[in-house]
Amino acid sequence: MPTTTHPFRNTESLLVVIPDDRIDVEAEARLYDELCDDQISIRPSTRPKSPQEPPSIFSRDIWLNDNSGTSLAFARNVHIAGWTSVGDKLGGAYVVYDCVIRTKEDTTIHAHKRYSDFVLLYDALKHSLPKHQHHFIPALPPKYPLSRYRAAFLDRRRRQLQYWLSAVLLHPEIGACQTVRWWVMD
Repeated sequence: MPTTTHPFRNTESLLVVIPDDRIDVEAEARLYDELCDDQISIRPSTRPKSPQEPPSIFSRDIWLNDNSGTSLAFARNVHIAGWTSVGDKLGGAYVVYDCVIRTKEDTTIHAHKRYSDFVLLYDALKHSLPKHQHHFIPALPPKYPLSRYRAAFLDRRRRQLQYWLSAVLLHPEIGACQTVRWWVMD
């Protein structure tokens, strides 16, 4: 019979268990900020030989870090700040997403893109990248023409597009390709 071991037996990280009945959200936020500030100020003097950070949710070959090491990708942080409807719903309105991209040089780029622009980037990447890199490009969220102006739908799609764009722009090889740079600057 196998013996059970404690899952955190070999960990050296701080683990704080908070009872479910008394969670102080403000205290949690302060603790999180303190931990993030501590991690930023502690920089190893030499680069580790193998990744020490947790694996990315986007790919098995990406490791969470500051993206300033060997990665050729120009982006450091990607998020979609919001969306807006342009035009009259009866006369050909469309939705534009505000893609906020922070580069390694700390320049912030606001790229305003429609869903069709994401589809164009997806198709361009599939066409221009070698086949062995195609599996790094996640599928785009599906198109739902009947729901496109509902706020709940648009917010969910914003989050899905943010996940997709982060996976593409923060990938060390795909994020460095010329197709991505043209898309951001167009």
